[in-house]
Amino acid sequence: MGLVLRDGGEIDRVFPLEATYLTELFAGSDSVHLAFKRWLNTCELAVGWFQDTGGAVVNTLRTLGVQRVYVQSASSPDLLSEHQAARYLEVMAAGGVRVVDSNPLVLSPPVREYGRQILQALNWSNQQRLVVIHPGSGSAHKCMEAPRLAPVVEWLSQEGTFPMLLEGPSDRGHVAQVLGALSIAVPVIRGRDLSMAAAVLSHADLYLGHDSGMTHLAAALSIPTIACFGPTSPGRWAPLGRTVSILAGAPCSCPNWSSVERCREKVCLHISPERIIGACRALLMRRSAAPTV
Repeated sequence: MGLVLRDGGEIDRVFPLEATYLTELFAGSDSVHLAFKRWLNTCELAVGWFQDTGGAVVNTLRTLGVQRVYVQSASSPDLLSEHQAARYLEVMAAGGVRVVDSNPLVLSPPVREYGRQILQALNWSNQQRLVVIHPGSGSAHKCMEAPRLAPVVEWLSQEGTFPMLLEGPSDRGHVAQVLGALSIAVPVIRGRDLSMAAAVLSHADLYLGHDSGMTHLAAALSIPTIACFGPTSPGRWAPLGRTVSILAGAPCSCPNWSSVERCREKVCLHISPERIIGACRALLMRRSAAPTV
């Protein structure tokens, strides 16, 4: 995600979590690579969004010259807001950072062109309204059953849109189930990294997904987004934006995530195809009525 934000001009530098940068901060200033030390020495403020028991990271950052450091766990009881974004802003505010209303994430023309080429290779014409459906999520327990999505995909095709399924590294089973429930052929976008997935999404007229990072990405790109929620709380985790529609089934009665994993009925994800189609129709109509820039 860092590379997508950098390409959109939201950040200047990315230090991948897959590398050792974060563990170096926990290990102490003597363990931090020289180039990272030099970069940290230019920082006025550091905000951490994780648990720092004992203050190891705070001490390292201050030793390396960062004057203001605020580290807070996302689940800290000290934070008063419900939504995760608002909780993060609380930590930012503690550091004296004033956050104004955010603008949509904008990708560079070359990245968007890569997305267009990927789509055209799947026989999409930019004269067709593109709908991207992501059947998966970070957890199988947050995903609707294929029979609830398949009628929506077929309706979208009958309405003259160009529906495509999006498959991430852990989505193969969910995508296969939806394809198996369809009576029509639908192309699948697969084998793409997050930057290229963002490039594809930037051309969409509508996105349909679950509580997932991809859904948040679509909303950040200001794509009309339908987010289907089940055991997780929209009040805490819903993507934000003026063009986001949240759908959910019955309230989840599972007291904890272990209960969610054992639950077989998943009534919280019993969202009828008719409700999803209604949300699709409303957002597509709004998209058609919006003035072109």
